[in-house]
Amino acid sequence: MKRSSVFPALALAFAIGTAVTPARAEEPYRFQDIRLAEIPSLEAESAVVWETKHYDTFGDPSPLPDVERSRPAADWSGLPRPRLTNEKGHAAVVRLRNLYHPDSHQSNQWLRYLQSDDASPIAMACGPDMGGPRGVDTYLLEASRLEGPRYTVVETWLDGKTCKGLALRQYQTTVKPLAGGLAYAYRTRCATCSPAQSETLHVVIPTAMSSSATGGFRYWTYLMEHLELPLGPGTSGSLRAGIEAGSIRAWNRVVPRPLPIADVELRIETSFALGEDEPTIVLAIRAANILPL
Repeated sequence: MKRSSVFPALALAFAIGTAVTPARAEEPYRFQDIRLAEIPSLEAESAVVWETKHYDTFGDPSPLPDVERSRPAADWSGLPRPRLTNEKGHAAVVRLRNLYHPDSHQSNQWLRYLQSDDASPIAMACGPDMGGPRGVDTYLLEASRLEGPRYTVVETWLDGKTCKGLALRQYQTTVKPLAGGLAYAYRTRCATCSPAQSETLHVVIPTAMSSSATGGFRYWTYLMEHLELPLGPGTSGSLRAGIEAGSIRAWNRVVPRPLPIADVELRIETSFALGEDEPTIVLAIRAANILPL
């Protein structure tokens, strides 16, 4: 009986409180049209289609597809290890792929850190205790580079003990800062892909509390993440990311000019209707209240 009288009272108090306290209006989005020619572009092959194996497989599961086994041999054993820093630096991510589930984000091992030089992060995947061959890919964002920001992607089949293997995919590209350096973007073109997949917009951002993109993730870590949107004819895409103030604070160690410390919501929309000459890219950003995990 007592419980039934308390709950209506609480509900009434809440209703009165919300009635007399006006809700704070959401900040409107600030929009920016992005010209396609402003986004650096390069040729790139389609992604490696890793083969998933079962846990009852004996011996080397070998998730590397046969079509990739003729890739050029490479030797990274002479590379210097990156110089790590707790100050401003370049953002690096290293993924060591799980042999049984190489495309499973949660099954893979991740390194993410800041480095003070432009040494290849792949050296961080090499050493006497790093194990036998498996897929390794690395990403280095040099946002504060004096000559301009650039991004380096290296994907390999690598023996961690010898630091030798196969070069599967690799490229280095300039990137365009968006929203004052909150995001960095570039495009890849694929000559052998279907028209819808012939061009992709890549966006690198700080860790988001929540994020999604039509083309999915290349990776997500507690430093930065890489998302993809379609730019091919007849496609449309949407990216949405809620980035917490703490992520902005960490990102300010990567970007050349500090960003305001605040929770922000970032959105990017792409579309390429049939009959149009090129895709349309629109960016929107606003302050937002993001509840921490």
